[in-house]
Amino acid sequence: MTNTSTLVSVKIPARILERLPTPGNGRSRFIVRALEKEIERQQPAEWKPTTKRGRMFAKILKAGEKERGPRLSEAEFERELRERRGRNF
Repeated sequence: MTNTSTLVSVKIPARILERLPTPGNGRSRFIVRALEKEIERQQPAEWKPTTKRGRMFAKILKAGEKERGPRLSEAEFERELRERRGRNF
């Protein structure tokens, strides 16, 4: 994950703008936190195949779930990737 920032411009209704912190007193931090909370609440879209080939691949994926075992968290995945590559980065 990167820590870069991008400047964006948005239109905000006056009734909302009045309730935001003033510039220099945490306005950006407030907005970023609110957006992060909203993104966390959203459920990721589940893949639903629409073609014959897609349904075939979905069936194959479903059949192999037991062999693959439980999904790894992001930290576990990165650890395993480092181990398989044989180096730390």
